[in-house]
Amino acid sequence: MNKQLSKSEALTFLNKMYRDVVIGMDDTCIEQYFVPEYVQVTDGVRSNLDEFKHHVRMLRQEVQSIKISPFTHYTYDEPIQTATLRYIVDVVKKGGKRGQVELIAIFELQGEQILRCHELSSPLDQGADFKDIASLS
Repeated sequence: MNKQLSKSEALTFLNKMYRDVVIGMDDTCIEQYFVPEYVQVTDGVRSNLDEFKHHVRMLRQEVQSIKISPFTHYTYDEPIQTATLRYIVDVVKKGGKRGQVELIAIFELQGEQILRCHELSSPLDQGADFKDIASLS
């Protein structure tokens, strides 16, 4: 049986995942955080674990740095192991172009790994340059 995470344990886990995978753009540690059957839907684009790894590699090619604000919204439904987050991502692309994207993400956890993620992204005042950053492939 998979370990059930408490609200604070889930928050710690998600913060570590964001630090390592998203901010660090490190595709080599993805299996530590995500189940092999992982499914992500971002702005209607569905991807599996291999496609998510490719997305992280593409970010590393196109993006100089990513910073994530503290979560402005965090709820956790402990019985069903589901976390909902809202936050702002500051992105600096290679070449210096800067932008911000607001994200709302719902994570379904399975033990100490992520089973599914559903995300909605919205660029903040940068037009088309950052429209697809969350689903870059």
